[in-house]
Amino acid sequence: MMYEILYRYLLKYKKIDLPGIGVLAIHMKPAIAEFVNRSISPPQYFFVFDRSEDVPPEKLFSWLSINLKITEQEAVIRFTDFIFDLTRQLREGKQITWPGIGILQKEFSGEIKFNASGNQFPFLQKVVAEKVTRQNAEHTIRVGESEKTSTEMNVLLHAHEEERPSYWWIWPVALIFVLVIFLGWHFSENNIAGATGNNQKISPANAPSGYSLAP
Repeated sequence: MMYEILYRYLLKYKKIDLPGIGVLAIHMKPAIAEFVNRSISPPQYFFVFDRSEDVPPEKLFSWLSINLKITEQEAVIRFTDFIFDLTRQLREGKQITWPGIGILQKEFSGEIKFNASGNQFPFLQKVVAEKVTRQNAEHTIRVGESEKTSTEMNVLLHAHEEERPSYWWIWPVALIFVLVIFLGWHFSENNIAGATGNNQKISPANAPSGYSLAP
């Protein structure tokens, strides 16, 4: 039972100190997006062992107290007995199989060898990752102090555009006005109006002498 309770403690707090033995910790390798296969590989958790030693925190004994339904003083005693038994087995050269974590064994050199368990958590599975394109997907937009859907905003914007007056005729009228002014100035500078008139002077012929009656 102690192995299982400490295993769950390790999963929750990512580290457990074993005085006189070392430190067991859990590390995580992030999930990997595989674009070619259109999938996402789950994160991978693996256990590591370090010979560094530290004093177990008080939360460990609180955890044991709650799960074993005993007092914290009794939890300290139970944990101390557990560590003493582990140390004895390692000193005798026995393999300690910790379900879900790995195997501990003391070598002839005195070093403790740790082989992590290769089992993966069953709830971590590869998932399909395909891009989903939603046509006309409706979402909420914050407008001032109120919220409107994207559909309502599109209706309001189109209605505003339809109500807006059109001034497309201004540019053609302005262009014609400028053209008239330019033509008037051009004709005035070149005296085109006088050049196109008839400048020949016409002198009236002498009137024929009148008839006179004989006396």
